[in-house]
Amino acid sequence: MYSCTRTQGFTLIELMIVVTVLGIVMAIGIPSFNTMIMNNRLAAASNDVAGALHFARAEAVRRGRSVQVEALDNNVTNGLRIWFDADGDGGFDNGEELRVVRLPASAGVAVSGAVNGTAATDLDMSYSPRGVVSSGDWMTFTVCDDRSGNHGKQLTLLASGLLRLTPGVACN
Repeated sequence: MYSCTRTQGFTLIELMIVVTVLGIVMAIGIPSFNTMIMNNRLAAASNDVAGALHFARAEAVRRGRSVQVEALDNNVTNGLRIWFDADGDGGFDNGEELRVVRLPASAGVAVSGAVNGTAATDLDMSYSPRGVVSSGDWMTFTVCDDRSGNHGKQLTLLASGLLRLTPGVACN
């Protein structure tokens, strides 16, 4: 007895149509996905800086003593060190470190700083026990990536110790 069974599967034309449609969808979706990833990296870096400053302020108030924030290796792009002067010698010693926040420089994100409007890479400031910036200066931290345009974020630390975020800052 002879039975006529059909094999199931895709024809070459059907497979080519699926591959073409998949290529079109990927060509549209990948650039917007890359933009989303870059925006998330900027948000993460600015949140890291804001979190470090909030932590330092809270620790100064909690301890009732000044807490210092300084750039790692004299460059704010490397990150921030938060410490308190336990022995009162005016300098950082082992055991005085509260937290180190390393910024994601490898992800193409750069952080720059300024004190009273003047660019500075080596930022060194402290919070008083009342939670205000001891020097009375105001500082800005600008977080940018390698894109041009208004994609950056700027954190402004006021002399009162409060932090203000400004999105859509122009980057070079």
